[in-house]
Amino acid sequence: MRSLLMLSTLALLLGPLVLAEDVTITYLGHSCFTVEAEKGTVMIDPYATYVPYPGLPKPADVVLITHGHIDHCPWCYGEEDRVLGEPILVWPFDKAGRVKEGHWRITDWLVVDFIEATHVTRTGGGQGLVSLFAFDLGGIRFAHLGDLGRPLTEGQVAALGDVEVLMIPVGGAYTVDAAEAIDVIKQLPTVKVVLPMHYFVEGHCPWRGLDPLSVFIDLAQEEGWPVQKPGASQVVLSPDALPEALEVWAMDFASE
Repeated sequence: MRSLLMLSTLALLLGPLVLAEDVTITYLGHSCFTVEAEKGTVMIDPYATYVPYPGLPKPADVVLITHGHIDHCPWCYGEEDRVLGEPILVWPFDKAGRVKEGHWRITDWLVVDFIEATHVTRTGGGQGLVSLFAFDLGGIRFAHLGDLGRPLTEGQVAALGDVEVLMIPVGGAYTVDAAEAIDVIKQLPTVKVVLPMHYFVEGHCPWRGLDPLSVFIDLAQEEGWPVQKPGASQVVLSPDALPEALEVWAMDFASE
């Protein structure tokens, strides 16, 4: 039986110890990534079988859920086998549906900042609220922006902190579109690696209203940002090997 960890049961942590080590990040498709360090694996936003990417199921120790839609929370739709093992499932909302913002200890090796944001876009797409996540692992500051619907506020930028690796939606329709994603990236000047997500892929994404990744890539190149294509669904990061200036890494999604 997996445990659902409500934020009301978590303890605040004011001074986390950050140790440098290699961190492996794997793109499982849509908005789902795993971030793995020596002490454990964090998965963010696994999808239900309605979203037919082949990357799940996979194991994790902690699962962070940005919101309760079918492409981000399989448990919300009765699918309990999308993540293997006995992970801690973190649901960041209170009974009124608001994000319980704060700096929370999830385990002895993971502390996460939870920041509330709107899912609703400027054109009226999306619905409700989402939680943005930021955390330090292996000496690197990661952020996952869920289904962010609009550019960040000053308060959200401050709460995210000095993000170095950014997972950001780029497909539009239900999130920021490619142009707005460019604006969001510019709001976070410490970012070194941008990992685009939540875009249309033929045969894997059920929502044809989303733009393909190429729309974002074209705009990023117009900004003069190098676009790297690792040719794999997995990369290994370390604090001393991050790019000196911002790069976009268009990762493949896991094929199995």
